[in-house]
Amino acid sequence: MPHILQQIYRGWEITIRCNARTEAGHPNKYTAVAEATLLPGEDPSAWVDPRVQVLSTGGRCYSSDQECVALLLSEAKQLIDALRR
Repeated sequence: MPHILQQIYRGWEITIRCNARTEAGHPNKYTAVAEATLLPGEDPSAWVDPRVQVLSTGGRCYSSDQECVALLLSEAKQLIDALRR
């Protein structure tokens, strides 16, 4: 079952889904995907790209779901900061 975190940041809703890798040779390793969606009522013209943003840990794996979520949340916030006009 995935660990799911939802957080509002600067007018965006960030949803992170962290999953344990099930591949052989990767016991107790976690990866995640994040989606950031501009909230209704926010001005899309205030952003370079107001479309849904998707990030992942890619090939990186982490030893705990908390570490995985914390890292991807930090990266999502950096992306949102960079999108601000």
